[in-house]
Amino acid sequence: MRKGTNPAKNIDNKVKTDDFHQVIVPVYLPNLEGYYKEGLDILKLCLESIVLTSHNKTYISVVNNGSCVEVKAYLNELLQVGKIHEVIHTTAIGKINAIAKGLAGHNFDLVTITDADVLFINGWQKAVYEIYETFPRAGMVGTTPQPMLFKTYNEKIFFDNFFNPNFKFYNVNQELKEDIKKMYSTTIGLNHPKSKYHFKKILAISKKNLKSVVGNGHFTATYKSELLKYLKNLTAKEKMGGSGLNVSLDEPSVKHGHWRLCTFKNYTYHMGNIKESWMDKKINLIKTQSKSFDLKQPQFKAYKSSLPVSFIRGLVRKFFIRTFLFKDFLTKKGLTRKEAEIY
Repeated sequence: MRKGTNPAKNIDNKVKTDDFHQVIVPVYLPNLEGYYKEGLDILKLCLESIVLTSHNKTYISVVNNGSCVEVKAYLNELLQVGKIHEVIHTTAIGKINAIAKGLAGHNFDLVTITDADVLFINGWQKAVYEIYETFPRAGMVGTTPQPMLFKTYNEKIFFDNFFNPNFKFYNVNQELKEDIKKMYSTTIGLNHPKSKYHFKKILAISKKNLKSVVGNGHFTATYKSELLKYLKNLTAKEKMGGSGLNVSLDEPSVKHGHWRLCTFKNYTYHMGNIKESWMDKKINLIKTQSKSFDLKQPQFKAYKSSLPVSFIRGLVRKFFIRTFLFKDFLTKKGLTRKEAEIY
């Protein structure tokens, strides 16, 4: 039985928002024991850093992917006090499916997808926007330079910039060197044969006095939303991502001929599962610098490659990157012969 008219029918029912940038954080902390013992502390640092460093037109979505009751209570509290905009609670459906739920029902121009153990510092959004405005072919922009990933899913940028004199290796300053070391200590290791060369030089592209590092990873990255549309209807079978992460988060940008770029300065830190003293120092510094602020919505042109991207990728891989020609190319771009052999 229904009596009367639903008052919602008499008001403007169009969805209105000034937000243009969404941040999606999938969270999986099934318990707070063993590997996950400090997981909630790490999550708190992650979300607090996002809240403190994001501008007022940022929409923060957290997808609880089957986490324990303590995590659920914490996320509900953040939503209740208005620090985040959306919390989606699910069973353990897997990372890709959790991201798809975060995307569903929204249509923002830019979407940042980040792991729940990443600490953001001030200025990350401004730096990302500058790259998108300067390099229209960018489709995925990271905020942690990772020298080892300059070739990964990035064949098109070599094709497009083969003769570009500003596409070359640049010296790594001391601040960035220390940040790369911090990242390598938890990934390939500080004693890896490539490490000492990655600490010195990094491949980047420069335009209008802005340098952007070539390549990035998907532990945190900002995408043009058009590249993620198909994810809204995707159902992944792998809980941890696996090859599904590559197909879902890496392939879209290169499939359409876009470049994978990164800020030349480090704006995000991968914390892992153990809380360390430097993390509190970073968050305390952020607190002293942070205040409510707005950023102008970046204006970037839509890009679509006029050339057959899959053919170009295969061509670059087979006849360039996997041959001796590639090492010659690296020496012409700023490496010594020894560096090119190992880099």
